Amino acid sequence: MNDAVTIIVGAGAVLDLDHKGIFPSVKNITDEVLKLNIQKVDGGERPFLRELYNHVVRKLNRVLETNHIMPTQLNFENILHVIEMCIAYSGCWSKKYISWLAYPEFGTLIQPVKFLKDIHTYDYIRAAYELQKTVMGIVNQYDIAFREDKLAEQWYRDFWKSLSGKSNIFNLNYDNTIEYTLGGEYEDGFPPVKDGEEYSRFSARRYYENPRGVSTIAHLHGQILFSEARLFPFDYSIRDLVKNKDYQTACKNRIGGQFPPSNQAKEEYLQPVIVSGSRKTEKMTFAPNNVYLSDLARKVIENNRLMVIGYSFGDLYLNEILGLGMAAHGDDFKVVIIDKFPLYINSYISWFHHLIHECNPQEYTFVSRLVKDRLFVEVGQKKFPLIVREYGVPVVSTNGKLMMCINGFKNAVMNHKETILGFLGV
Repeated sequence: MNDAVTIIVGAGAVLDLDHKGIFPSVKNITDEVLKLNIQKVDGGERPFLRELYNHVVRKLNRVLETNHIMPTQLNFENILHVIEMCIAYSGCWSKKYISWLAYPEFGTLIQPVKFLKDIHTYDYIRAAYELQKTVMGIVNQYDIAFREDKLAEQWYRDFWKSLSGKSNIFNLNYDNTIEYTLGGEYEDGFPPVKDGEEYSRFSARRYYENPRGVSTIAHLHGQILFSEARLFPFDYSIRDLVKNKDYQTACKNRIGGQFPPSNQAKEEYLQPVIVSGSRKTEKMTFAPNNVYLSDLARKVIENNRLMVIGYSFGDLYLNEILGLGMAAHGDDFKVVIIDKFPLYINSYISWFHHLIHECNPQEYTFVSRLVKDRLFVEVGQKKFPLIVREYGVPVVSTNGKLMMCINGFKNAVMNHKETILGFLGV
């Protein structure tokens, strides 16, 4: 579907759902992760993730205080990255090195702090696994609630149905709410699981050809139904992921998996069932992630209409791909960004202040390049690069390439869906 709208769905898209007591925000997920106790290889439990968090934050704050920067906090992806770097180098810290597959040369130049002396490589692997398991468990809770209550979030369901067959969806989240909404009317490269089988294998050809002409859905960062295969025929890489028939089966098939893969620097990292942390591009090496990533670049270049929902512009690889659309389409590029700004945004000045100081700098850069203006406001300036009416309606750039909805996904859909689709020419 070369004429379809390319849609990027970030974590902010699902925050407007009524989760009925389940809170999948980054902060709440991090809070749950920090409650975990990790069973150590040499016996006993230890609140290792909380200890690691406290240690890193304490060290960072000393540096940041010296440089007069506000104290920082870590989220679960930051914590996972620290653990994965420990996985990569911990073998070099012990005489009993447990993996002969990867011995990173750089690891010979660094040594652990005293805090890490009695932590084994398997302890790090177990901590990383439990962290991701907690994240997926939280996602599964609201995934189930959405699937079982078919009357819930009608605005969300109607939106995706209205774009059925007219959208190429690249989802950064781990849930299946869009799939449940569209029923079987989508293509993700995985055929339905056959009776008597536990999972289906990915077909890049099926995904690319999309013979039914339905909406495509690509989980760029994996999803909760993925796992490694239990059997490894020579037709597939042993690292390729499969899609299980349900969440319980996926959890069962993740137990006793392979040893972590390693990159070309011989640094091991966690097997990417879901892609999180700060090493995302490495984790997209295997199918279906590598196919989805290549297709995103192709779709951005082929299609001159892009919608970005609830994405914080925190992934460099993704930002650079989105930037390809500007060169490919020039003035014909149409972009809608749906975000959620704080309630104090009620004027151009406050809008601009939030975008340049509170948002990810990459979002500011992308918007500035798109509207061909640095968005600076000088004293006495009367013509702004964004057409600002009242803040209950979408903001449109003067060059007509950008529309921004800053009151969240639900507000945008319920109050401005026709305006948004009209801007994109859908």
